[in-house]
Amino acid sequence: MSPRIRRLERREWQTYRAIRLAALADAPAAFGGTYANAAAYPEQTWRDWCAQPSWFAFEGEEPVGMVRVGSQDAHDLPELISMWVAPQARGTSTAADLVGRVLSWARAEGERGVRLRVIDDNHRARALYERVGFVLNGTRDTLPDGRAEVEMECVFA
Repeated sequence: MSPRIRRLERREWQTYRAIRLAALADAPAAFGGTYANAAAYPEQTWRDWCAQPSWFAFEGEEPVGMVRVGSQDAHDLPELISMWVAPQARGTSTAADLVGRVLSWARAEGERGVRLRVIDDNHRARALYERVGFVLNGTRDTLPDGRAEVEMECVFA
């Protein structure tokens, strides 16, 4: 069974917070923040994030995944960020469904594609991104902890 994927309303900020904290607890090295910092964010921060382009996967009433779109900043493509799938939903369609929502949103917004960054040796994530149309764009950075991060993009035809 495929997960139900939807956006959250501002009033559901506690759900957003719970999912983000679960992601940080499960995979702290995968994100740009820490559990302790995120746990201390004020309610308004979570409410504001609910208003940004982000999607959440649910199995029944249980949240099992999330993805968010970051700003373009100096880049010409929006960035897929904060991708996470709960351990019990890994190996299902959840991750691909979440990425699909971001790609559909980008097309509907008139964007020419989407970019993302992923740890170079995260083979499972890279394989997923490649399956849905992302390719390496040549950008590679070394993180403060020494891991390599590569950038991928999916440019629409």
